[in-house]
Amino acid sequence: MKDFRQDLIDIYERLKQKKPFSFSKYADGEYKILKNEAITNCDNWTFSPEEHTREHSLLLESFKYDHEDYIVGVSCPCCQPMEHIQWMRKTAKTKNLTWANLFVNSNYDYFTKEIIPLFAKWEGECFLFANEQGVGKELPFKVTKYFGLNMKAWQEPFLSHWIAMGEKKAKENDGALFLFAAGPLGNILSYKLHQANPRNTYIDIGSTISPWIVGQNRDY
Repeated sequence: MKDFRQDLIDIYERLKQKKPFSFSKYADGEYKILKNEAITNCDNWTFSPEEHTREHSLLLESFKYDHEDYIVGVSCPCCQPMEHIQWMRKTAKTKNLTWANLFVNSNYDYFTKEIIPLFAKWEGECFLFANEQGVGKELPFKVTKYFGLNMKAWQEPFLSHWIAMGEKKAKENDGALFLFAAGPLGNILSYKLHQANPRNTYIDIGSTISPWIVGQNRDY
């Protein structure tokens, strides 16, 4: 995967054909965690190498997960120094590499006009893991269940709860769509749930639906 728009079109085709896959994206915040470096993200979640050892371990596992239907998005030169990008490329085990910002920037218009309608037309269960502020709000697609998350959802003891909940839903369904707007939790769930049942589709959609959930909080 090399072309910014074509890679998104490939995702579109997979969704349209209902060919199961998992997509997990790792931007600058996730990079810091992967490198085990302390960070307070722009969304106000904090990572401490001393406190969050399991969180670091699981995120690294998710980044190194290798499966023919598992796609990993890494940072691009417009977002991070090349040495960071090269580290991500060398550390990821899958050959299915694309960009972490695949759904946004110049691709965001295509995402909203072409990808979101596929979510809306999805035949089967659709589960959304996203900020608890969005519970009860009108979304551009219907969901079977909205799992409302707080800012510490990707950290223990919440992390184990959401993994168990997600794996249960994954095993109960085939052909379902799981969407994660959940920071590092989305990376971990994209990995753990795909392991539990690769016959569903799992997508880390990041901040793409923030306008409907928390308001416009990104400059793209």
